[in-house]
Amino acid sequence: MAEILIAGYYGFHNAGDEAMLAGLRRAIRELRPDVTFTAISGTASQTRRLHGIGAVSRSDIRGIWEAIGRADLVMFGGGSLLQDVTSSRSLIYYLGLATMARLRRKPVMFCAQGIGPVTRPLGRALVPLIVNRAALITARDAEAAETFRRLGVTRPPVTVTADAALVLGPADPAAGEALLRGAGVDVSRPVIGVSVRPWKPGREPLEPRLAAALDRLAGETGAQVVFIPMQQVKDVEASRAVVACMRAPAVVLNGPYTYEDLRAVIARCDLLIGMRYHSLVFAAMSGVPLVGISYDPKNDAFLRQIGHEAVGNVGGLDPAAVAAAGRRALAEADQVRADLLRQMDRLVPLARLNAELAVGLLPDR
Repeated sequence: MAEILIAGYYGFHNAGDEAMLAGLRRAIRELRPDVTFTAISGTASQTRRLHGIGAVSRSDIRGIWEAIGRADLVMFGGGSLLQDVTSSRSLIYYLGLATMARLRRKPVMFCAQGIGPVTRPLGRALVPLIVNRAALITARDAEAAETFRRLGVTRPPVTVTADAALVLGPADPAAGEALLRGAGVDVSRPVIGVSVRPWKPGREPLEPRLAAALDRLAGETGAQVVFIPMQQVKDVEASRAVVACMRAPAVVLNGPYTYEDLRAVIARCDLLIGMRYHSLVFAAMSGVPLVGISYDPKNDAFLRQIGHEAVGNVGGLDPAAVAAAGRRALAEADQVRADLLRQMDRLVPLARLNAELAVGLLPDR
């Protein structure tokens, strides 16, 4: 019996983070069925219910200290945990957990990380000081590995893998169709899924420009536009802001959808136009043609991994370019699907490598 304590942005209704936790759990248990998990979570009861594992509140420092003591490995499970773009608090929190593990003489693994930006002097000093003491580091793409290097992380060597959620594989489009029907979506028409998130305004507001692109696509293809919030409640509000600028009717999914529900909905879409990183990951996993909008370098990095480029960024989106990319993806859907699934054949083994390396840090049975 071995136990892993896993830390991440879990329990915050973010489908991407929950999918990464599920992917890691699945891949590790396929190799070591005896492993038990405890997650550090923003809502411990939700994590227990959704994943069927132990959970401790991220504010329960005493409980975390005790969980570290029981663990054979402390893992930071995917995502951009080490960043200070919003504030330094998140960065200091996760580095603090790594320090606690070090004090309890537990091995630490930073797993499938997408790091940065780390711009503040305190963060740039703390990252190499603490992360260089980890037992193992994997990065979800080459760009993240290079960011580790630029920040002074030189040991252990960073292994480039892939996003942990990719282990989950294609979702069930029939389940997605049932969910769409339940939300009042006309699935007899092509379905264009859209994922947006709140973001600081650029030089030109995103909402009217994306709305213009969607209106054009809906008019030309007869498609139904469906907004797929990857994080409740934030993305619902961001979606409604775009819908308010549209002429074409659109549906905003709003309800207690799980990460598996949203994977299935995206699998049923004919096209996904995505700003959220994991909306693009979910589409690629199921071979759904996609158009990526960049708000962070991680989007560009993933799109490059699958042979795509962002159609634009939140600071200056060209509606005509978005519509043209969408038309092209729909027209070439069979080829795009085949290309994406070929990329998954390459990336999924890299995603599984995260689990193989983690298991190597655990004690023998």
